[in-house]
Amino acid sequence: MIAALGRIKRAVREAIGACGGVDGAGMTAGRSRSVAGDWNNLNHSAFPPLDCALALDEVAISRGDGTPILSALAAELGHVLYRLPEVQAGPSDLSTALIDACAEFGDISDAIRAALTDAKVCASDSTQITKQIDEAMQSLVRLRVVVNVLPSGE
Repeated sequence: MIAALGRIKRAVREAIGACGGVDGAGMTAGRSRSVAGDWNNLNHSAFPPLDCALALDEVAISRGDGTPILSALAAELGHVLYRLPEVQAGPSDLSTALIDACAEFGDISDAIRAALTDAKVCASDSTQITKQIDEAMQSLVRLRVVVNVLPSGE
């Protein structure tokens, strides 16, 4: 199995774990325990079809675990996923979302400044910078959602 498929297979195993194992995954996907067991087996070439992968990821989402299968597939294609928040917004929410996003960019700058005080970026510095970048991207996602849900004409 190529490395990319191995990474996706591990994500499938994570989603199966969120379902309580192969029994729960089989029931969730409407397949037998042995089929789900093949999906869970690192040495087996079987992967869940799209409808089953979506069902497994949906259980993971309900548990707060994100979308392991979808995220792994996106990562193999060089993409990152961010869940769109559910937002009802008015015009004042637009400025709040913009201010929040700008503040997150300031946090990135602070993390980089702190990392460069000793003239080298260590693993802990990198982790902190990445955390701030992720928070900024989440704030931009929220800003985008607010823009998209504004009533037309406002």
